This record gives sequence, C-alpha cells and structure tokens, in this order.
Amino acid sequence: MTRVFDILFALLPTANPWPGLVTLSLATAAVALLIFRYTSNQRRIRELKDQIVSHLLEVLLYRDELRVVARAQARLAVDNLRYLGHALVPLVFMVVPVGLVVIQADLRYGRRPLRPGESAVVTVRLKPGHTSLDDAALKATPGIAVDTPAVRMPTLGEVSWRIRAIAPGASDLQVTVAGATAAKRVVVSPCRAAPSPLRTCGTWQRLLHPGEPALSSDGPIEWISVSYPEASVRLLGRRVRWIWPFFALTLVFGYALKGPLRVQL
Repeated sequence: MTRVFDILFALLPTANPWPGLVTLSLATAAVALLIFRYTSNQRRIRELKDQIVSHLLEVLLYRDELRVVARAQARLAVDNLRYLGHALVPLVFMVVPVGLVVIQADLRYGRRPLRPGESAVVTVRLKPGHTSLDDAALKATPGIAVDTPAVRMPTLGEVSWRIRAIAPGASDLQVTVAGATAAKRVVVSPCRAAPSPLRTCGTWQRLLHPGEPALSSDGPIEWISVSYPEASVRLLGRRVRWIWPFFALTLVFGYALKGPLRVQL
C-alpha cells in the first residue's frame, strides 16, 4: 500500500501540497460515498429523511397547537435516532479504508524533511527486559553530523542523540545497541522521500507507521524515532495542519458527488 501511494504522490508537485490534498480528498469522498451506498439501506434512509422533513413542517405549520408540536417533536427525535442507526453501519465499513488513507497521508504531510543546518533528536527505545544501554552507539553518514554524545535514560530504556543535517538527500543512520544493529532513514530537503518519524517492529505498529520496513521482531530494539518538524499548509493566510483542509474538502466533495453517485446521506 505504501508503494502504491508513493507512485501516486510521485505524480504530484512536491513544493505545493494543495494538489495532493485536493486529489486525495476527492478520491476519499468518492470511495466513502460508494461504501455508504452499498452498505446502507438507501430506501429506508430516504423514507426517514422524508419523515423528518414532514415533522419539521408540522412543527412550523402548527406552532400554535402545543399538543401537535409536542407529538411532532417526539416523532422527530425518534426518526433522527433511526436515521443515525442506519448511518452507523456504513461508517463502520469506512473506518478501515479511510483510516489507512489518513495514515498514508500523514506520512507525507504530517512532517517535513530537515533542512540543511537544522537539528533533530534520534531516540532508540529497547524492549522491556533489555536495559543495557552502555554500548549504545550511533554512526552517521556524510550528510548527517552527530552533535552530542549518547544521553541514556535507563528507567525508560531509551538513549538519544542530537543530529544535524548537512547535505540534502536521504541517508541511513546506523544504530548499535545491546549487541544489535538497525538503520533509521533521515531525509533532508529537497528530497521526494517521505520523512518517516518512527521505525518500529510488529505488524500493527508497521501499519500505523508505514514509512520504513519493520525492525526485526527478534531484536532488542522496540523503535527508533527522529524528531522531524511538523508540517503545515497555508489556508486563508494562516498555517494549519493538513488534516483540517483534508476533512473539509472531503465533506465538500462528498456533498457535491452524492447526486451524481446517487447516494442518500
């Protein structure tokens, strides 16, 4: 899945995130609508919407008749609950595909690469039971400098270093700790590689952090992180996280496409 997204994002501009966000929001809205259409009772949803509108009209037309208004409001509340019940079923089916899209998008829009001269912190955490940090070492490539010696935190099972970006490109740091060696990619702009902040082990963690191959499950290292700066997009003169325009655009496209796709929401 990560390779597929790499191919898709390779076709989009890197300097401006908006073409990618618009394309991703449009595709997400279309997929979500199709899931909603084929996993919900469209006929019943249409009937409930008509009933809700009729109850609202009843409240407006007979607002001087308290008994009629009270009965209409009670039926309105019941039909709203029924409508929400029908809408919850397709939402369950949407969680996995939309969640995977958000994870892949956050890999590319959530963090930005380091710029030459910027610093970051590399942290290694050992699995429970592996507390020996005395031999922890970090070996950098020519494009990265290690500015500080290892800072060990035995109670947390962690060791950290501060690094500094020197030259653009993507390179691998070599971490040696507790007799095991693992690599962590560091991306310095300008570079099309996605800046993955965490390399971890385990299937589920790999799903949540898909930027790099999983660490060995037999090794002592639980994860390796790089503190990349948070990325943002410009919206109405302000810098915001990518997730807000993404969801806003997805809602707009969803309502725009529900007619052509014949979906009752």
